[in-house]
Amino acid sequence: MGNRPGPKTKLFWIAYFAILILAGTAILEGGLRLFIHVRHGVPGKTYGLWRYDNVLGAQHQENAYNTRAQTNDYGFRNVEGVIDPKPAGAVRVIVYGGSTTFCYNLSDTETWPAKLEQLLRSTRHPADQVLNAGAIVWSLGHAFARAQKDIPMLRPDLVIIHSGVNEIRNAVQLAAQGIDLSSRVRRGEYGAFATNLDQNRWFKRNVLLVRVFDYQVLPQLYRWNLVPWRRTGGVLLEHYDQPADPAVVHNYLEVLRRFVALVRAYGGVPAFFIQSHDGRYTSNAVRVAYSKAGAGLARELGATVIDGRQLLDEYPGPATDLFFRSGYHFSALGAERAAELLYRILFKSARDL
Repeated sequence: MGNRPGPKTKLFWIAYFAILILAGTAILEGGLRLFIHVRHGVPGKTYGLWRYDNVLGAQHQENAYNTRAQTNDYGFRNVEGVIDPKPAGAVRVIVYGGSTTFCYNLSDTETWPAKLEQLLRSTRHPADQVLNAGAIVWSLGHAFARAQKDIPMLRPDLVIIHSGVNEIRNAVQLAAQGIDLSSRVRRGEYGAFATNLDQNRWFKRNVLLVRVFDYQVLPQLYRWNLVPWRRTGGVLLEHYDQPADPAVVHNYLEVLRRFVALVRAYGGVPAFFIQSHDGRYTSNAVRVAYSKAGAGLARELGATVIDGRQLLDEYPGPATDLFFRSGYHFSALGAERAAELLYRILFKSARDL
């Protein structure tokens, strides 16, 4: 009979293969990062849009980039840093919302906040600035938490709120944390936001291979039915087949009330941009229902309200031209026309901004 390997030999081979796997992973991670740096790198900026935040769990990193977007010195989705001090006669605008504001499917210069800034600079003042505070999957509560840091420091002349499609997702994510939003609303506690979002995972923020797996490999596995769809996604689809949740609407409205008050407390003018969709998917009617509900309160509070449906009414072609495949994120054309609509309503006749 041959000699069986002893415990030390087994440990040696386990350690040997572990080191090989770790070394291979490190080489692959480094190679991918080098490739992205060569192809997309921006001088003075670091790769990876997200960083840890002790309030939100994660927020956009300052002076960062990924393969499509950049952030500036305040973590806004802007190529240019915040112009400070603001020149005489110039206006500073901050826009808040989720991915419909961030415009993840568009380049930095194609987003509707960027297009609005281009319009202002070409017609009004060369130092007008529109700062994009949108962040993927953020609810209004997330945006308000960030605004409480930004607005006292930057004192914008105008704040545009374009949020609502992530309210149900926020409630579901809170439930996964053991927090019942409905119970909080009944107690008069408003503004709870989830801190277990995808970008709050340390590995998602810091390991490129994890992002490649999540964005490239996992979707294919779902399509081929090799892995079950994530439970959260299924729950979300079920919720979007139901009418808007009254408790979630109530929470959204109370956060909006406080948001408008914050803007005014620091000398800003509040505006509310109602979200819209192209009618492709019935579930999107529920997503935008929260924003529609907010429009009534925004008008009651004296904020300027811009209806996104006006884009569809004015556009001669099919509504699908104006939106990305999700049906509620703007396409490049939709973003351009959204900026034109906002400019026309908020600035063309304005003399007090």
